[in-house]
Amino acid sequence: MKFITNTLIKMLKKKTYYALSVFFIVFLTIAGVNVRAHPPDAMSLEFNSGTNTLKVSITHGVSDNTSHYVVSVVVRVNGSIDQTEFYTSQPDVAFFIYEYTVITNNGSTIQVTATCSQGGSITRTLGGESTPTDGAIPGYMGLYIVLVVSVITLLMTFRKKLKRI
Repeated sequence: MKFITNTLIKMLKKKTYYALSVFFIVFLTIAGVNVRAHPPDAMSLEFNSGTNTLKVSITHGVSDNTSHYVVSVVVRVNGSIDQTEFYTSQPDVAFFIYEYTVITNNGSTIQVTATCSQGGSITRTLGGESTPTDGAIPGYMGLYIVLVVSVITLLMTFRKKLKRI
């Protein structure tokens, strides 16, 4: 009878460790998705030379537009900074338009860079050679590596404990 009881206790401990491992894997995966910062998804520029108005349309989907938002927009004309605007939130959780007054000459190049409060930026150019570049965050891969190493370490720790039982 004692053998059956010891075997049953060992099986329950193993199941508990496996359940905890699955819980931590799911938790770390979900936590990693929610923490991930990202630059604005898209940006388009429209300039009206009659009114000298530059419309900057930005797509930056966030869950809370007061803690994760486009923090600054820099407007350059022919390579020189024309204006920089700083913000403490964004008007909408997904899509919004900012308007700026920009004085240009014929053939001028307008370049706009929008920067996220949690990292990353996007740049678009209007006029001249248009070579849009997206600012990627060099850290996504690091986050996933940390998650994978954490899960492997957790599983190895549980495995050693299971062997001792």
